[in-house]
Amino acid sequence: MLQPTEVDIQIEVAVLKNRLDHIDESIHGIREQIEEVEQRVMRLERTTYMLLGGLILLQAMPFIQEFLSL
Repeated sequence: MLQPTEVDIQIEVAVLKNRLDHIDESIHGIREQIEEVEQRVMRLERTTYMLLGGLILLQAMPFIQEFLSL
């Protein structure tokens, strides 16, 4: 069986470092995408609660008008 030479080991280390760099870049990109999605979800939550509040107000409007006319 052939023993790896120092050059072979250095090449393998360089390849592994390159792979690690690509993995780190991918992880960074995924983190940015997750942060963007979190921001979108928070905006959707705010909009949903505003719409829900408006709907509740519209449904309660007849009762409010009746109460105010008493």
